[in-house]
This record gives sequence, C-alpha cells and structure tokens, in this order.
Amino acid sequence: MKRTYIIIPALEPESGLCRQIRELQEKIPSQVVVIDDGSGRDYREIFDRIEKMAGCIVLHHGENRGKGQALKTGFRYVRESAGKACRVLCLDCDGQHLPQDGVRLLRTAEKHPDTLVLGVRDFSGKEVPWKSRLGNRISSVLFRVFSGIYLADTQTGFRAFDGMLLDQMLEIPGDRFEYETRVLFACAEQGIPVRTEKIETVYLNENAGTHFRPVQDSLRVTGALFGGPGRFVFTSLLCALLDLFLFWLFDETFTHIRSASLLSRFFGPGQQGQFRQIAAATVIARVLSAAVNFILNRNWVFRREVKGRKQRKDHCRSSGKKKEAVRYLILCVGITAVSAFSVYAVSEFFHIKPTAAKLLCDGILFIFSYQAQKRWVFQERRKDG
Repeated sequence: MKRTYIIIPALEPESGLCRQIRELQEKIPSQVVVIDDGSGRDYREIFDRIEKMAGCIVLHHGENRGKGQALKTGFRYVRESAGKACRVLCLDCDGQHLPQDGVRLLRTAEKHPDTLVLGVRDFSGKEVPWKSRLGNRISSVLFRVFSGIYLADTQTGFRAFDGMLLDQMLEIPGDRFEYETRVLFACAEQGIPVRTEKIETVYLNENAGTHFRPVQDSLRVTGALFGGPGRFVFTSLLCALLDLFLFWLFDETFTHIRSASLLSRFFGPGQQGQFRQIAAATVIARVLSAAVNFILNRNWVFRREVKGRKQRKDHCRSSGKKKEAVRYLILCVGITAVSAFSVYAVSEFFHIKPTAAKLLCDGILFIFSYQAQKRWVFQERRKDG
C-alpha cells in the first residue's frame, strides 16, 4: 500500500496550524511535511510544536523563497524518502482546506494515478471576497483561451497526485504563486489529465491570512498565464503589425499606380477592381508575414524542449519540418481567403477603410489561428516538448 504524504507550505502561520494538522491526521494516515518558508524567529515556537508531533517533519528555508519553491522542497523530500511509491496531498496552511475533502481528493488520485486532482471551490457564495472571485474568473477565462481546457478554479492549492508525477512537478519552473498555474499549463501541454473535486469554500476573516500580494503576485500569475501562450501572442502581434503595414503599403501602392495600363486591366473598374486590389494586397502581405511567423513559431513558440532523450535523426526532423510547413501553408491559405473576403465585406458594409476592417477581422481570426497551430500544425512538436 502506498504511503500518503501531506505537503503544507507555511509562511508566518497562525497557531491553529497545529490543530489543522491533528485533524488531518485523524482522517488521513500520513506523513505530514511542513515547509517553513522563512517565517523567522517569531514563529519558531509553532514549528517546534509541529516537529514534536508524531508523523510530522518541518523543513526550513533560511529566507522566504516563495510557495513554488516550498512545494518543490517538500516534493524533493518525498521523492528521497519514498521514491514514486506514494501519494501526495498539497494544501495551504490557512485552515481553508478540510480533512474530509482531502480524503476524497486522495481517493480520486488512487483511482487515477496518472492524473492531477484539484479541489475546486465554489466562488458564487456571498462569503467569497470579491477580489478572489474576480481574480479566479479572469484566470479561468485566460486559461481556457490559451490551453483549451476549462477549470473553474485555477488558483486552488488543494491538490493530490500519485508519486509517479513527482519528477514532472519538480521540473516545472516557478518560485511563487505562479508555480501552481504553470503546473496546470504543463499538464495541458504534456497530456496529463486534470480531474476536479468540489470542496467546501472556507474563508476565514475574509482571507486575511493570505500572503498573496495583490500587485506582485498577480503579475507573476498573469505572466504564467501568458508564459508559453505569451510567446505566441508576441509573435502573432509582431507579424500582425508587419502584415498590416505591408497590406497598407501595397494597397496604397496599387491605388497610386492603378492608372497604369497593365494594372488597370488586372484590377478592373468599380467594386470588382476594388476587391481584386484588396485581395492582391492581402495575399502579398500575408505571404511575407506568414513566412516570418512560421519561422518564429517553429523555433521559439512551439520549439522542442526534450530532456533526457536522444535527438531525432536529421531526416526525421526534416520530414517533420516539411509536414509542419505544409500544414501551416494550408492554414494560412484558408485564413488568408477568409481574411480577404471578410475585410471586403466589412469595409463595404460599414463604409470603413480596408485597413480598419482588416484590423477587426484578423483580430477575430487570431484565436482560431492559435488553436489550429497548437492542436494541428505543431502537434508533434508539443508532444515532444
């Protein structure tokens, strides 16, 4: 039977932590690992009391290193003590997580050893602080957009998993609150299933005991949400600006030299000529910007990051590159066609300049392009990374 380890990162905890641990041990036979994340001398007595409790150990950080590093310290201790023959339950030290909910999370982890199990809170209640409700909804929406997975609670620290996932947890970057968000993205990228269990929502004194810093930690969590996807956003915006500039350049150029005999024959008069001019400017701008975008996405956004594996042979990598290039070309042709027709339709219907219409239409096509590249064009690259 696998042993259970309970990991509790603690920074300046209240004395109620000792009672919380006793209640946990009554419900869950386990080894409790508390990480003192640089709380200082004023809290030494609390940790000394915990160390004297049966089945408990306290690991100390000389200075505050963040929740992510505290969790990793606990994970390393578990791996050294039990290897992968264990189960892990992570929870916060503020008394918001109930023992009976921990039992359910561990049971689910036992049934699904390849799965990360989240304890999900209900944010609809009146007792939930508005900043917690707002922050969670924003992060859930962003996580859904960039990962394709909906999670009602992306910030929960109540998590359970089998020891077979310890190595992955230790490899994921992140030092503070953003680490838990990065774990979810890593699971989505690596195909690790994520299951959820509803838990009681407990907020003591409107969550006054939290050490979440509204500005610094919010920026870190947001950075995690835009971490991998953020590279795609950056390259897409960069190439979108390039595409927009090139479209404007060629559209204006064709307008000024349209009186030339060859161009006048090609474009023709009236609305038909206007459409052909927009289509030509769209195609030329898209070909040039798409070439830049493909190179950036392949070598930076969706690059392979293989650890501990032999590199593929050169001809395999070449074959993969050709396949990705063909898929990217098909996607670009489709999006270019949709962009040209939609820009013409919007500019004619709303009587606005084609450049403004293109900005609106391509903004909508952006989300589709991200998901298509992630799930289709570079899908093998994501699996290897």
